[in-house]
Amino acid sequence: MHNFPRPATPTVECPRTPVDGACPECGQRQLARYRVMSEGGWWLVTKCQSCLHSLQREPGPLLGAFEPLAP
Repeated sequence: MHNFPRPATPTVECPRTPVDGACPECGQRQLARYRVMSEGGWWLVTKCQSCLHSLQREPGPLLGAFEPLAP
């Protein structure tokens, strides 16, 4: 038996915050900032949503979306 219920949707989505500016690679004005899981843990990235060029990458929260009840 699992501790967590099966997701009700076939995919998982992360909220993306629109960012002003243009991509230096393709020139599109479709930039967004969001959290990703990659080598080394969680990262906060700013990427072009058209060509996926990374404009910024910084370490994100250590536990990702998990927020402990007590500090």
